[in-house]
Amino acid sequence: MGEIMNSNLADILEQSSPDDGNNKILSTTSAFGLLRKGIIENLGMKRAKGFLLRYGWSLGVSDAEEAMKTLTSIEDLLNQAAILHLRSGQIKDMKSERIIEMSDSETIKSILGKGKWIDSFEASEHLKHHGISDTPVCHTLTGYASGYMTSVCKQSVIVKEISCMAKGDAECCYEARLQEDWGSEIQEELKFYNESNIIEELEYTYEQLVEQRNYIEKVSKFHKKLTESVSNGSNLQDIADTTYKLFRIPISIEDLSFQKIVFSGIDEEEYCLLNQELKQSLLRKNRKNNNILPLFNETTKLRTENQERLITPIIVQRKIIGYCTFIYPKNTLNSVENNIMFIERFANAASLFLLNEKTSFEALEKMKGYFLEQIIKGQYSSKEEIINRSRYMGFDLEKPFYIAAIDYKERGKAAKNQIDHYDQVLETIAKYLDIQGYKVLIGQYEGQIIMLIPEMTQLIAKMEKILKHVETTYPSYQYKIGISDKSEEIECVADYLEESLIALRMATEKKIISFKDLGIVGVLINSKNISGIKKIAKQELGPLYQQKDTKQKELIKTLYVFLANGGKLQQTMDDLSLSMSGLMYRINKIEALINKNLRDSSQSYQLLLILDSLLALGELEI
Repeated sequence: MGEIMNSNLADILEQSSPDDGNNKILSTTSAFGLLRKGIIENLGMKRAKGFLLRYGWSLGVSDAEEAMKTLTSIEDLLNQAAILHLRSGQIKDMKSERIIEMSDSETIKSILGKGKWIDSFEASEHLKHHGISDTPVCHTLTGYASGYMTSVCKQSVIVKEISCMAKGDAECCYEARLQEDWGSEIQEELKFYNESNIIEELEYTYEQLVEQRNYIEKVSKFHKKLTESVSNGSNLQDIADTTYKLFRIPISIEDLSFQKIVFSGIDEEEYCLLNQELKQSLLRKNRKNNNILPLFNETTKLRTENQERLITPIIVQRKIIGYCTFIYPKNTLNSVENNIMFIERFANAASLFLLNEKTSFEALEKMKGYFLEQIIKGQYSSKEEIINRSRYMGFDLEKPFYIAAIDYKERGKAAKNQIDHYDQVLETIAKYLDIQGYKVLIGQYEGQIIMLIPEMTQLIAKMEKILKHVETTYPSYQYKIGISDKSEEIECVADYLEESLIALRMATEKKIISFKDLGIVGVLINSKNISGIKKIAKQELGPLYQQKDTKQKELIKTLYVFLANGGKLQQTMDDLSLSMSGLMYRINKIEALINKNLRDSSQSYQLLLILDSLLALGELEI
């Protein structure tokens, strides 16, 4: 038959006096809270729970053994637990009730205890240091109650916290039962009691801390060695070789397109095969984004059929410019977590080196650009002075050269003289030319990128490669290039610059056009007979010459496309996206305005020549 026992801790405490015979270490709840915080931060929430449960269990067992020296009644011993709880300072008060069923005077058949801890220090400290929890957190109290009751009852009694203030509940409440009475409900909780003891846990923690300290020291020494290498003038290949010797892991540095810059620890043939496989894998995964290689903003693990990589970005002036990579055999990447900090330190060293290179390169390019601008503006007194200064920069301007002008505009938008990413485009072209080994003077003039290209570089025949490289780097922009005739007189550079600009303005359909391809138009413009051309244009085009409104601009564009297509209606319809009736309306309108017969070959040829001339002069945009 069960016996119900109720107890109020404050009432019991008045009837008792402390006489436990143990030496106690006093501490404040806030101090223990800091210790608890450190345990959680070092062990993690799960391992900390096991630690605190077993710590509380040890305290409970110790207090139970001390209490059993003077008390024998289970009821008295359980009441004494409440008193000890309160004296510890872990709670301010406690309410509890128990139903105990005995098999005989000394054997407990079942026990069902319920109660609540009032103002649990663990709940308060947890909220202070960690915020709201997803689960109950009074682990020391729970462990203490379980250890004490198990010792007193001589059977395994497990206390479980069912609500907790740290979890957002109104009270910290618990239940206590014999272990077998909990059934499967307590199985997960028992795992925390059955883990290694406190000493073993502390030893494990100590080993972890020592290992972490040694790891940090190794990272620090590695970082120092790399920084010293950069400071001592080592290049990227030297830095990569040093890293490989230390770790025996193949390493590479690549640009954003995964083109090699340097690599170490792997032969070139194998590297190229693995790199090609990686790019194909990334393109397949990124197929939805126009087959563009993805950008990696943080350290990432990559896997393909034949390799695994740990890749981290190289960042210079808050911009990702390439990647550092550890290359592993297949199925080893899961064991390389500790290499993350090393590859990131390697990337930092590469960033420092490349920042220094970038600064030096930009300074040199600015000097070359300023020199080109001075030549164009005629700021040198003689040809000899220009040639002498050019030799200081490694150029021989006594030999023939070309002038190329590059312009660009954002796709779908009107052209601008100066767009926001001008510096990036100029730097991209200059860097490409430098890597390819072409010696070119490059700078800016009146909104265009200008290049003085020595004939001996044979770069003119490879202008399409430059164009393709820039289009790939900045695909949201359209580019075109105008190239002058060959010049042998550096003092006449301004004339050849004008040729390149005329060719640039004529590049309406072709992306690259040379001045010599303009034929008679080039001769007309180069004759400096600009006022005469404008006079004839005004006379022949009549009201269309002024282009006062949108309708007139549409008509003159229709006229140019129609004439450029040789009067072919179907081709003109397709180019202008017009219906036959719409096109015929415009042609009739044009003929009426300018009083010309567009089907007359002599008149149409003259009109096309006039329009081409206006394009070359920049007086007309198609």
